[in-house]
Amino acid sequence: MTIFSAISTFLLVLAIGAPASGQPTEPPPPPLVKENATVKLSDHVYVIPDGNVGGVPNVGIIVGSKGTLIVDTGLGPRNMETVLRETAKVSRNAELYLVATHFHPEHAGGSSALPANAKFIVARVQQQDIEELGPGMMKTFAGMSPLHAELLNNVQFRKPDLLFDSEYRLDLGGVNVVFRALGPTHTRGDTIVFVEQDRVLFAGDIVMSQRFLAFGAQSSGETWLKVLDQLEALRPDRIVPSHGVMGGESLIARQRAVLMQVRTRVGELKAQGLSADNVASTVTSELQAKYPSWTTPNRVGAAARSFFSEMK
Repeated sequence: MTIFSAISTFLLVLAIGAPASGQPTEPPPPPLVKENATVKLSDHVYVIPDGNVGGVPNVGIIVGSKGTLIVDTGLGPRNMETVLRETAKVSRNAELYLVATHFHPEHAGGSSALPANAKFIVARVQQQDIEELGPGMMKTFAGMSPLHAELLNNVQFRKPDLLFDSEYRLDLGGVNVVFRALGPTHTRGDTIVFVEQDRVLFAGDIVMSQRFLAFGAQSSGETWLKVLDQLEALRPDRIVPSHGVMGGESLIARQRAVLMQVRTRVGELKAQGLSADNVASTVTSELQAKYPSWTTPNRVGAAARSFFSEMK
């Protein structure tokens, strides 16, 4: 297997999850944002649920009296056009904004379809991800299937209209939205979106519901734990992860508990002299057995390696 093939396989697992062992595989559903599926989550927040389809994010639409914010685009311009049609059903505001929870193609790859008068708000570190890693990620995702290739054919990321460092606040008219880039978790540039009046948190891939977290080359387990503390301090009533079912504040505590178990077990095994490979394999098996209903157990090994490398 070439390095490129290995990376492609790894990213495919991140995007759709690994099939259950021994189960017959079926073609995955197409990575398309669903039309006419928008639900109202709170007074000012709407969500187009991902339907548990790999490569499709939970798309947010936040509506104030003067402006509307879209959170994530779907995979390429075709999906963004669906998002824009759904947005038009709940808002006629002239001011339109877009933010991506991170740079991966199903979250930011449709940004080029944003209308010219709209504004793309990007954390500076996420823009670094886009410039340095975005083209390669686009190519990798395009290789996942013929439809992926079609959706991402010659697609470019839109240039940001507004860059911020660690925090930015946006007044949509009676609705205040806070953007924060809190450090390397799933990617270097993960951006959370908090709707203050409604206490709704768009957590990206930082908090999931009954899914093990996806660590990459830039991830830091120690930073991730600190970020979870910061998110919990917001006291959100509802949490919208990038993928999967939505939930309440308790999602943060559950995610922290699992990460703490990974960290503790890694420390114990490393102290016994086990290699990173053996530690990752052991922790994966143990966590999979302890949380049989959680999906993507293949991700545990990367989390274990991250904590292993950060421990002295």
